Amino acid sequence: MFHKSIIFLITIFPSLLYAQAKRVDSLKKNLELNLKKDTSRFDILYELAYEYSGEIDSVSLVYSTLAYDLALELNDTARIVKGGRIKAGELRRTEKLDASIQLAKYLLPIAKRNGRMFDLKLLLTSIAVSYTNKAEYDKALKYDFEALVVRENEGDKKGMSIVLNNIGVIYYKLHDVRSALEYYNKALDLKKEMKDKYDLDRLYINMGECYNLLEEHAVAKEFIENGLNSCEGKCSDQIILEGELALGTSLSESGREEESIEHFIASLNVAKKINNYRFQAENLIAIAKVYLKKKNFENVKKYLKETESIARDKGYRFLLETTYKLFSELYEKTADYKNQSVYQSKYIKLKDSILSEKVISNLSQLRTDYQERENIKTIAEKDQVLLLQKEIIKRQQRQYFFIVTIACLIAALAYALFYFHRRQQRAKQKIEEQNILLEVHNRELEENVRERTSDLFHSMEELHRVNDDLDNLIYKTSHDLSGPLASMKGLSNLALMEVKDEHATFYLKKLDEIVNKFHLVLSRLSTVNKITDHQLKPSKVDFDTILDDLISSEKQKGLPQDFEFQRSIDKNLKFESDEFIVYLILENLIDNAIKYYNTTKEVKPYVKVTVSMEGAFGKIEIEDNGIGIGTNEQNHIFLMFNRASERSETGGVGLYLIRQAVEKIGGQIRLIHSSSQGSKFQVLIPDLHPVLQKRNEQEKKLIEFLEQSDHKGIISPII
Repeated sequence: MFHKSIIFLITIFPSLLYAQAKRVDSLKKNLELNLKKDTSRFDILYELAYEYSGEIDSVSLVYSTLAYDLALELNDTARIVKGGRIKAGELRRTEKLDASIQLAKYLLPIAKRNGRMFDLKLLLTSIAVSYTNKAEYDKALKYDFEALVVRENEGDKKGMSIVLNNIGVIYYKLHDVRSALEYYNKALDLKKEMKDKYDLDRLYINMGECYNLLEEHAVAKEFIENGLNSCEGKCSDQIILEGELALGTSLSESGREEESIEHFIASLNVAKKINNYRFQAENLIAIAKVYLKKKNFENVKKYLKETESIARDKGYRFLLETTYKLFSELYEKTADYKNQSVYQSKYIKLKDSILSEKVISNLSQLRTDYQERENIKTIAEKDQVLLLQKEIIKRQQRQYFFIVTIACLIAALAYALFYFHRRQQRAKQKIEEQNILLEVHNRELEENVRERTSDLFHSMEELHRVNDDLDNLIYKTSHDLSGPLASMKGLSNLALMEVKDEHATFYLKKLDEIVNKFHLVLSRLSTVNKITDHQLKPSKVDFDTILDDLISSEKQKGLPQDFEFQRSIDKNLKFESDEFIVYLILENLIDNAIKYYNTTKEVKPYVKVTVSMEGAFGKIEIEDNGIGIGTNEQNHIFLMFNRASERSETGGVGLYLIRQAVEKIGGQIRLIHSSSQGSKFQVLIPDLHPVLQKRNEQEKKLIEFLEQSDHKGIISPII
């Protein structure tokens, strides 16, 4: 049947080409005659782009670009959306995925504001398809579901079937075959309901691919042939190459490798003919798999190299992932374990980036949100039915309303007279009962107070013991690990002096770096312990001396090239604090600014320290032009072991240490702003004398309360 369709296509195709060519010639002549930059010229350019779309996409891109640029020049928002939408589609078809996404996203809000729903639907679908080709499946699913909702609201069942098919493709790429078939079947049901044959060929082929994965190859072959036959002799090149690829997969999985290669080659030739690089890579992978089964390793390597080049150049991450996996299998079978390790590592890294926990969570949430919306819609429809039923009941109730109202009023009056009579008799009895209950409650309350106070005292004692144990643990751990770390560093340095092997030297240097980082983390944890145990001593802080010492220390450790220190210190500071704690705060903030400096050559790195008074507080501001902190991390930067950057060498202890030091002296710290142009931290430090006085008063009050409770017998002392 498929071959008959091809014959029919060959018979009718010349006449179709002639009609199209005649229309294109007419449009080109009109374009030559109309040299004015007006809306009529835009319409001609748009029609030419439309005629070439799907046939010669590179030419269509040229005309759509001219149309879009003219619309921008005319400032005609309707035509900007119309011309930009077809340009975004051609950018996608010519493998310029990022440019297509960028343009379509720019046009979306314009289409929404102007109410251009037709363009809006196509833009959403175009973005989703581009993200699917880039293997960014959570983003693709987001835009597909948004497009589906728009089409559902309009009752556009034809458009719904297209989007459902696209959603099925995403789940197929994720190897969630059951979910893919669920959406494919929904799309098929809509097409059957409307007797719509548009894109039916692709839908059948997609379903056949799913059954290939399920190893139901007979069913798969039936669906694929249905897809090719549904074209009725008018199959596009794209459908032919997809069908040939699917048939080849079915034959290959059935053990008929030689026949499968014929279909893969046929699909590959069509893909090359229409410059479809994605399906060129798909077919090359399929052929490589066959040769891998046949242990023809030279051909496997040849086809995979070609696939790797296409997938990497065009940004097809899902194809690159499969290529890396097959390379790993190839080198494992040929006992080339070095290359096998390299490609296994590439495969794992790329797979983790495509299906990270965040992406999986987004995919799950998107589907859950859509299903919840469907449930809400169903509930709303049921609520509407219930409202109608209630309205009928209300109409029936109105007939009896007045009679029932009068009867209720009479009954209420009789009950009120009876109730007040009984209430007067029971009032005295009720008061006596309440007095007895109140006395019982008072006794129970006193007992509860005794128990709670006792629990509080025990909890405080336990908290002190836990804090002491934690301090001892940090101190002992830091002390115990320092010796082995020093020995390990000495051994690695000795080995570096003696070992000449490049690989061994590389790993020894890595080991030395890890030891240094481990030692730095232990040092920071030890500093946290010192902050906790430190006895605060108020004194006037000499910021100039502190900064001179810190700058000298940083220069000894080594600074980035051209790094600049700036300072602005108010000479009339009128507060006292603990100099040791203030030194720690400045040291760690300056160290952070240096560590995360901007490595761009055009940027001259600096850190600026400003010290001034703000009311009764001393205000320290540390500003830099470094790489900044990511938006998602800014709410967690002061937590222990939270790393705001991959450059962190202390495992996320630095900013936690700063916060502990600031809170120790009763101050506050906050991130004023942070971006790729730099960060700014602000520390407010109060005068230490009132802080210590307030803490002593609170401690005295707590001791007095506990002593009074003990004296009254509320709690008993702990021995």
